[in-house]
Amino acid sequence: MFAASDATKRKRRKTTEFWDVDLIDSEGIIKQAKMSVREAMERSLNGSKIILRFNEELQAVGDGAGLLSGILGALGSDYSKFPICEKSWAKVRGKDRVYDDCIKDSSGLIKKSFLKQMGKSWKDTRGRLFDSHYKPTRTLEQNLEQRPEGIPRKHWKWFIEYRNDPATKAKCKQNTLNRKKQLYTHTGGSKSLARAREEEEKISELEQLDESTRILSENDSLAQALGKEHPGRVRGMGHGPTPSQIFSSSSQPPVDRAQVEETQRMLCELQAEVTTEKLKTKAIEDELAAEKTKRQEIESVLSYLVQQQCGELPPDIAARMNSLDRYGGT
Repeated sequence: MFAASDATKRKRRKTTEFWDVDLIDSEGIIKQAKMSVREAMERSLNGSKIILRFNEELQAVGDGAGLLSGILGALGSDYSKFPICEKSWAKVRGKDRVYDDCIKDSSGLIKKSFLKQMGKSWKDTRGRLFDSHYKPTRTLEQNLEQRPEGIPRKHWKWFIEYRNDPATKAKCKQNTLNRKKQLYTHTGGSKSLARAREEEEKISELEQLDESTRILSENDSLAQALGKEHPGRVRGMGHGPTPSQIFSSSSQPPVDRAQVEETQRMLCELQAEVTTEKLKTKAIEDELAAEKTKRQEIESVLSYLVQQQCGELPPDIAARMNSLDRYGGT
């Protein structure tokens, strides 16, 4: 469906991800559905729309946000809609039209954020396409013949010339150096920080469930498995407590056991996801700390060399030191 889609497939994604979303039709009726990004892009919704939920900061959350992220990424990497032959996303035409066709946003409050996501996909994908399809050992004609599917010949020629321009190469090299100096990076994969934060809030809410969900029942799963209790006794409570004390008909409403079990299942899944994300973050932080220590050791050696050289360094080393100072160093 999308231009150059064959080059943007990631080996680590072997299964299609489906999202639980709410659809609202033209009559205002809401139905639940499981949907993948491809289905959302290709299938006819017959006038229905996917409902998005937002937090107080107007960030999309929930499964709808995951589906939206995939759709925005797919749109941004569709070079039939957004030509590859522009120097930056800011110069790409047609963004407003595509956005208005796909997103019903009457207030326009979320438009800037969504266009930014599409722009990141446009930029990142064309970088991957260049790395996978362009070979410096080939002739220009050979590289044009091996261009990604769906991209016009003249567009790919423009992009090759742009990427091989000395100014562009210098910019790419500097961007790579700057990324290596970042001490903190987003480690949640495709999951946004807003979605991760909402999941943690859900866990907190689930852990503070009203005690009414924990009330014992004379007809709970244990009673159903072991049979009716002996008169005047409560299984597992020892001597003393009576059924009238434990299973009293209080003002509390009866508990939906299926709902409680589903809530507990959701809690376990969310806790597992948060634990995984925390482990990933810890690993990245440890790696960055080691990198920072290594950088400090190198700078100590360079400082010693400066003293040995009477305060002067060779021009190439001096330039490197200036670069470290200019872009953050430690």
